[in-house]
Amino acid sequence: MTLSKKLKVAVIHAFFVPKGGGEKLIFDIRNFYHADLYTGAVDHKIWDKDKAATDSFVKALYDPEYKFVYLHEDSKVPFWGKIMRQWHFLFDPKIKELANYDLVIFSGNIAFVGGRIKKINPKTKLVMYCHTPPRPFTDQLSSVLESKPVWLRPIFKLFAKWVVFEYRKELEVMDLVISNSKNTQSRLKKFVGIDSVDIFPAVNTNRYEFVDTGDYFISWGRIEPLKRIPLIVEAFAKMPDKKLVICSTGPLKDWLIQQIETRNLTNIIYKGLVTDEELSELVGKSLAGIYIPIDEDAGITPIEIMAAGKPVLGVNEGGLKESVIDGKTGILIPENPTIDDLIAGVNAMTPDVAFKMKDACLARAKEYDSSVFFEKMNSEIEKVI
Repeated sequence: MTLSKKLKVAVIHAFFVPKGGGEKLIFDIRNFYHADLYTGAVDHKIWDKDKAATDSFVKALYDPEYKFVYLHEDSKVPFWGKIMRQWHFLFDPKIKELANYDLVIFSGNIAFVGGRIKKINPKTKLVMYCHTPPRPFTDQLSSVLESKPVWLRPIFKLFAKWVVFEYRKELEVMDLVISNSKNTQSRLKKFVGIDSVDIFPAVNTNRYEFVDTGDYFISWGRIEPLKRIPLIVEAFAKMPDKKLVICSTGPLKDWLIQQIETRNLTNIIYKGLVTDEELSELVGKSLAGIYIPIDEDAGITPIEIMAAGKPVLGVNEGGLKESVIDGKTGILIPENPTIDDLIAGVNAMTPDVAFKMKDACLARAKEYDSSVFFEKMNSEIEKVI
């Protein structure tokens, strides 16, 4: 059964602000099911139509072959932006259009939409692909509360309960909930009480290829504390003979640039947010990729690294424990790593070690190829159609 030929399908992604692995996956899902694409918010500074000629990421969003509907321009004020997204999910009339589809695939944390669709057309099938439950209100709640003033903590705790309650309501109207890893599956069950099927994210492995074993490590995790970018910078600051290339963006971008300039960290090269084509070339010529996020939900980046025949210098946490085979397709440093742990990992990843892992990395990446992903997706979706 080819679902893409039998059903009218729409995909709704929470928001297009960063350009990351989740967004690549959304394009692949849209293309496979020949679906229309909806999103709550879009940042046109990042997703500038004028860049479509040189950036395949942007070109994919505005592909004229597919209908693209966004509810509003994303706000530059973080807290207000989150409120506006939920307001549009709750009241925007464009959401009603989704009731005209046979199947709607959700991506990201979206509230209020599923219930609106089911009230209009109970026959529309809803599938949630869960990247993670809202972490500040679930597994990260304790640390978030500690960062708040004492008087605010009880209020925030009540707010967190309401968020989880509304999130659970949204998932309960879904005909199928898919989590992006066993890690997320466990988190979803523990904090939200929802069962799910785990299907690891797809990677179009043909986008990457091994070119050569270079002399630099590469990082394209979002530049933020959750990706442990400061720890990476500090480690390489202590290893001036080791090269690091960073090609991404995020809230710590200005801090990173300042660190490189003021501390004269000439071994760290910041290239900013590069195109897919540039990224493919950079990773293909690297020594290895570095990705050490805090309890990553799943992690598409490690699969992309391995798809280029490069090992992953990762961390023994979250989704990386599922995808990276320590000692065979990479090196996993201890959880809650120190700078010394990362330095030890970098020193252990010699060019000879990296090259010997090439074939294992390529084979491992193929296990997460798009063809495998959609075979699993179709199998689960067919059960609810």
